[in-house]
Amino acid sequence: MAQITIRLLGGLKILRDGEEILDSLNHTRKTKLLVSYLLLNKGRAIPHSELFELLWSGEDYSNPGTALRTLLYRYRSLIDTVGVEELSDSIISRRGTYQWNHKQNIDIDIYDFEDYSNLGISSMADRSVREEYLKRAIEIYRGNLLPDFEREHWEVPKGVYYRDLYVNTVLAYAKLLKEDGKYDDVIKICKKAIDICGDTILLRNELKLAELKGAEDDELENEYRVITASCRDMEKKIDYLQNDMEKGGMEQTAFICDYEMFKEVYKLQRRLLLRTGETMFLSMVTLRSLGMERDPLKDERAMQALQRCLSHELRLGDSICRYSEDQFLIIYPVDAYEDARKVMERVKGRFFVNSGIDDYALVYKVRPLNNSKE
Repeated sequence: MAQITIRLLGGLKILRDGEEILDSLNHTRKTKLLVSYLLLNKGRAIPHSELFELLWSGEDYSNPGTALRTLLYRYRSLIDTVGVEELSDSIISRRGTYQWNHKQNIDIDIYDFEDYSNLGISSMADRSVREEYLKRAIEIYRGNLLPDFEREHWEVPKGVYYRDLYVNTVLAYAKLLKEDGKYDDVIKICKKAIDICGDTILLRNELKLAELKGAEDDELENEYRVITASCRDMEKKIDYLQNDMEKGGMEQTAFICDYEMFKEVYKLQRRLLLRTGETMFLSMVTLRSLGMERDPLKDERAMQALQRCLSHELRLGDSICRYSEDQFLIIYPVDAYEDARKVMERVKGRFFVNSGIDDYALVYKVRPLNNSKE
């Protein structure tokens, strides 16, 4: 049976016995995005809701499940057209999720690269074994992760992770090469690394030292030690701080806060508008009883039901606050006013259907956020 290899470093490529196949996948952005995302998360079953948000963020579909099935059908049609039987069961669909079939005998470059890098950087293995692992890892890293999607929020953390791992792999290999006096090889791998992932102070310093070919330069050596120690120290500290700030896990619903916090979020979003180019909207939602007499307890239960609906129907990056006894405020990014209205109409419809409440009126107003220059 033919060997299938998938490259994500330098761009998505699927190869059979070293020959590229399924090139047409690069001409269907959403299908390519779906495959790339599943490959990056091959150990996890991805819910339809997460994939729909990824593929059609800001768009309003009455039946997202159908849209996803259509995309999967297109991918399988591409496979059938080329005749790649090895990929026929590459995406598994079950219980409202999609997942890359990790049981298939398919090499995926990022995971081979990660394994070789970590084994090579580790001091547990013999020197000759480490050198071979580091060399293999550097050969696998042909370019940064999925450059076509480098601005996507889901790609950035993984792209930075693999890039940093590559730099550390190059530095570890350079150290072994210098021990053997192979300064020309150090220059070669450092220049290649700079070409691939951009100039970094650690690579640049390593290159400068190698160009001296072992000649003593106390000033440069001291600069190298200071910079290297500072970078290593910062790497540990920022990892610790990030882990500390992320304690408690990620909420799976929209952000709910009080009005004072909401005002700060509003101000921050206004500042971000100039940089991101996004259009954001502020909505006020009012829920009023249709009864002749007010029932405070019943009203509060209705508002709690509405809050649950808002938190689940809106996206993770949206913000909600309870403004008064019968009103909520919401900040959320969409492309246009009509899209903002569609979001609120969807919330309104889901609230009445899911809560079973039919003796209340729900009304809303939508306003775009002014940017910070206005």
